[in-house]
Amino acid sequence: MDDAALDLAPQATTAGEYVALLRDVRRRSGLTYREVSRRASATGHWLPPSTLATMLGRSTLPRERTVVALLAACGTTAGEVERWLTVRRDIEAHLSERDRVAIQETGTTTAPPADPAPPADPAPPAAPAPPAAPAPPADLAPPAGPVPPELVSPDVPRPARRRLRLAAVALLAVLTVGAAGTLLPRANPTTDDAPTDDCPVVLRQGMYGPCVQSLQERLVAGGLFVPVDGWFGPDTTSRLIAFQALGGLPVSGTADGRMLDELSGDLVAARWPEERVGKYVRKAFPEDPAAAVQVARCLSGLDPYRVEIAADGSRRWGVFQFSDVELSRLGVDRRTALDPVWNVRAARDVWSRTTSFEHWDCAPLP
Repeated sequence: MDDAALDLAPQATTAGEYVALLRDVRRRSGLTYREVSRRASATGHWLPPSTLATMLGRSTLPRERTVVALLAACGTTAGEVERWLTVRRDIEAHLSERDRVAIQETGTTTAPPADPAPPADPAPPAAPAPPAAPAPPADLAPPAGPVPPELVSPDVPRPARRRLRLAAVALLAVLTVGAAGTLLPRANPTTDDAPTDDCPVVLRQGMYGPCVQSLQERLVAGGLFVPVDGWFGPDTTSRLIAFQALGGLPVSGTADGRMLDELSGDLVAARWPEERVGKYVRKAFPEDPAAAVQVARCLSGLDPYRVEIAADGSRRWGVFQFSDVELSRLGVDRRTALDPVWNVRAARDVWSRTTSFEHWDCAPLP
């Protein structure tokens, strides 16, 4: 992404200027509409080429999730995406009440009135139609639909016949649309902040948007604190893995619909705050409590539910960060590793064999 395109974002003051800058971002990216759509899908967004073309072809304010999908596909950073959204919200705040209602119902502002079309050449006067015949009884009325030419009386003037055909076609279209309306479900308009069914089948690290934010809110509500910023980063992955381990679920670090259903209510029955963990560590290492707390803080921030993921995919668990290999050797599962009592006692057993903390090579946490 060309930084010059990003620097233009704060200069937009109208919906038309905002969309023009989005068009410039897409142009500078060098991506086709289909390539943008594929990249948006890879980052967890839904942006069909037709939707993108419609958005960039208008001078009306697009909805937030569509803007985020385009910018994410073009490689825009999180900070720059937030700048774009701030500009959009400022523009929306100055719209008329009618336009704000239109955004809530359709996702875009009402289109500006088009220039009046030039008057058409006057048509020659049509020949007067003959007096209408009395309507036939209902059971003898002809079926709705275009009137075949052979059923039109040859003494009816040509313009009148054309009007009859157009009326029949219009009636058939109305009946068809009405029937379709009774068969197809009616879509409920939603705002950007309301839950939608547009979420990807699987949420995974690297994605961004309201679906990820909903996942983060559920983790926090269950006692597993994580920044609720809409970004599926390492912290969210760590917390999701902790939840999966605590619940005895497959530890994948990704969330599908079933996983989101599981994320309700209290996930952690008894949350151990940092102060309580530190107190328990001091009690377990009376010989050198300060050093024990320092090591535990360095390893996990005294967070009993911390899961660290190494570059090779291996993981470390709990207060003293026992590895997958160590858990296998000790014959315990990951849920047990996240139990602060077991974790600290296991660390005490390791320490008692050497009376030193050299087993843990820890660099201070960022």
